[in-house]
Amino acid sequence: MKAFIRSVAIAAMAVAVPVTQLAAHESEEHALDEARVEAMRAATVAFLESLDDAQRSQVMASLDDNHARTNWSNLPVGMAPRSGLAVADMAPSQRIALHAMMAAALSSQGYFKTTTIMWHEDVLHDIAAGAIAAMPDSDPNKAQAQSFIANYDTEKFFVSVFGDPSEKDWGWMVTGHHFAANITVSDNRIAFTPLFLGANPQIVKQGRYAGWRILQHEADRASALLASLKPEQVSQAVLANAVDGDVFLGKGREGRLGAPAGIAASELDPVQLKLLHGLIDEYLGDASDEAAARQRAAIKSDGMDSLYFAWWGPTDDPAARYMFRVQGPSIVIDYVRERSGENEFNHVHSIARDPSNDYGAEWLERHYKEAHQD
Repeated sequence: MKAFIRSVAIAAMAVAVPVTQLAAHESEEHALDEARVEAMRAATVAFLESLDDAQRSQVMASLDDNHARTNWSNLPVGMAPRSGLAVADMAPSQRIALHAMMAAALSSQGYFKTTTIMWHEDVLHDIAAGAIAAMPDSDPNKAQAQSFIANYDTEKFFVSVFGDPSEKDWGWMVTGHHFAANITVSDNRIAFTPLFLGANPQIVKQGRYAGWRILQHEADRASALLASLKPEQVSQAVLANAVDGDVFLGKGREGRLGAPAGIAASELDPVQLKLLHGLIDEYLGDASDEAAARQRAAIKSDGMDSLYFAWWGPTDDPAARYMFRVQGPSIVIDYVRERSGENEFNHVHSIARDPSNDYGAEWLERHYKEAHQD
């Protein structure tokens, strides 16, 4: 195994070569893609090299392992066990290497969103612990609640690496409560879907972190687009006055995606179209510049007639339960506010998917079938 790591590290040393020194016949885009992939490769190799043999056996899996590649979830770990190596079982140096691997594949925006969600589990734990402490000992639900909050832990995230980073096709996944990042590399192309991000509470309302909010810009951009629509456009975009719980395209629901609904991008005026692109860019911006540019080009190639914006639920209450979707052949964005307490919906789920290439399946010429998640 050490020989493998050394060989991959040698191959990854190309990251140190400035883009300007790459072969003259290569396009600028190809050179940037290659440099990004080599940076990701070097960081992934360094992470693998930091592990002992037993840890490495937990982390590494085949690109053809359908269960491992799709074993992500937004549920707490106790409700949906993950494969891979837990952060809890890593030494500080290994955690540093893990974060370097994540930072190499994501933008600064994406890295800080994802790591804030990981950190946020400790905030959720403290909030839940305070609520449980206030429960009377006679409450039959208290013991169960005390046991369950062990799920809320910034160390309960799991890492897997798929394939051999020295080859042209490989990838990695990090997943835990309210978070799943799936990164695939194929011949210097980078896929970053499905990417699930969530938070409960979405806005922290108590304690030393009161005021912190997660995934706010996604909601604000969608609300700005909705507010810009004329009455006749609103009637096209709003599909129902309440959220259909079966619509959100979460784990195991990729086969439920129906025909696009809502208002077509071709029906938007120039300002509204910029607002729609701003919403899409908020999601693409979580990926590296190179991955985002490739995804943006695919969306543009699909054409405006194939891109739709839809809304479910109230349109005048940002704290209510609502959902929005952007859908096209190369992108699906879903965002929904979920129940967080009595008559509150301070809990959000959000996902970006590529119906044509989740897990890099089109590039890898493989099919990955997700198990259904309740």
